[in-house]
Amino acid sequence: MMVGIGGFAEVYLRELLHNPRWKQLQIVGAVDPYAERSRFSRELSDRKVPIYQTVEEFYEKQKAELAIIVTPIYLHARQAEYCMEHGSHVFCEKPLCATLEDAEDMIAARNRTDRKLAVGFQWSFSEGILKLKQDIGKGLYGRIHRIRTIVYFPRNLDYYHRGSGWAGRRRLGTGEWILDSVASNAAAHYLHNMLFLTGKQEDRSAEPESMEAEIYRANPIEMFDTCALRIRVLDGTELLFYATHAVPKEQERPPEIIIEGEKGEVTLQYEEGREILTGCLVDGRRIKYERPGADDMRKLACMEAAVRENAPLSCVLETTLPHLKCICALAESFPETPMFSEKFIRYSEKDRQYTCAGLGDALNTCWREGKLPWEMRIAWAQKPHDLSFP
Repeated sequence: MMVGIGGFAEVYLRELLHNPRWKQLQIVGAVDPYAERSRFSRELSDRKVPIYQTVEEFYEKQKAELAIIVTPIYLHARQAEYCMEHGSHVFCEKPLCATLEDAEDMIAARNRTDRKLAVGFQWSFSEGILKLKQDIGKGLYGRIHRIRTIVYFPRNLDYYHRGSGWAGRRRLGTGEWILDSVASNAAAHYLHNMLFLTGKQEDRSAEPESMEAEIYRANPIEMFDTCALRIRVLDGTELLFYATHAVPKEQERPPEIIIEGEKGEVTLQYEEGREILTGCLVDGRRIKYERPGADDMRKLACMEAAVRENAPLSCVLETTLPHLKCICALAESFPETPMFSEKFIRYSEKDRQYTCAGLGDALNTCWREGKLPWEMRIAWAQKPHDLSFP
C-alpha cells in the first residue's frame, strides 16, 4: 500500500509500476486525499488500484503486508502507528517524525505489534556507505577527529508553497508539530549520515553530546533555510554541517564530505556530476567505495528482504533518533528563527527566490576552515547558541 502518491511518492510509484525489478510487489491500494494532483492518479485507476482518503478507510476494506508512507512530516507518526496496529510492516520516508514524543509512540507501537519499521534515509542502505562505516568501525582510519559536510539546495517560493502549505512551518494552526527545515528535510540525509557513520553498530548512530548552532532564514518562513552546526558526539568526534536553500539556483552544490581520521581521510567529491567516495590512508593505500547514490531504491529492496526473510535493517527508528534530537534541540533553542540582515537579502522575481548575498562563498570558507560563520566574522553572523543533550 502507498500512503501518499504525490510529490516524492511519485519516485516510488515510477519504480513500482514501471521497473521489472519490482514485479514481485503489487500495489493493493493507495491513500491520498489529494490524489488528483499526482501524475500517477489516472494510471493507478486504470490498473484498478483503489485510492482512499485515509488509512482508516483503506483498512476497513483491505489489508497490506507493507505500507510505504510518503506524506507530510506531521502525519508520519499517526499513520505509521495505525498501519502497524492493522498488521502492516512500515517503510516511512525521512524524516521519521517531528517530535521525540511521537518517536516514542512509534517505538511502542512497533514493539507492541511486532512489526518492522524502517526509515528512508537511503544513504544508510547504500553499500558504499555501509562498507565505509564498517571500515571506520574496524579502525581502518584510526580515531575519527572530524567530519565536515556542505550542501546547497536552492529552493524558491514554489517549494515552500507546495502541497498543503506545511513546508518551512514550525507548527500547524491545528497544533501538529512539523519543524520543517533544510536540516530536517531536504538536506537531512547528510546531517544524519555523519551521525550514522560514527555510530558504533550498523543500525545505530552516534549520540550528540553538545552543539553550537547558527541558523538563519532569507525566506518568509517560520523555520530556517540555512544552518551552520558544530556537533560533538559522545566519543568526542566533531561534526560540522553547512546547508542552505538561500543561494541562487546556479550555485546548487551536491553534498561534499571530508572525514578526517588519525590514519587517513575519506572524501566525497564529484567528477562530471558523479559521486566519487574515496579513502586515502597515510600508508598510501586508496580505497574506492561504491557511490552512495548508486542505487537509491536499495532501501526498498532491504525492506522487502526484512519482511520476507527477516533480514536485518540498517536504518530503523532508533538509527534516526540522534538526528531528530538535533532538530528538536534547534527548535527549542531558537523559538524564533533569526533573519539575515535585510541589506544582504535579495529577491529574484524571475526565479521567485529569496537569497542572501555572498552566502555561498561564506559557507564554503567556513567549511574549508572548519569554523562557524560567527568565528569567521561574517557580516551577517550572530553568536551561536550552545546546546547540550541529556
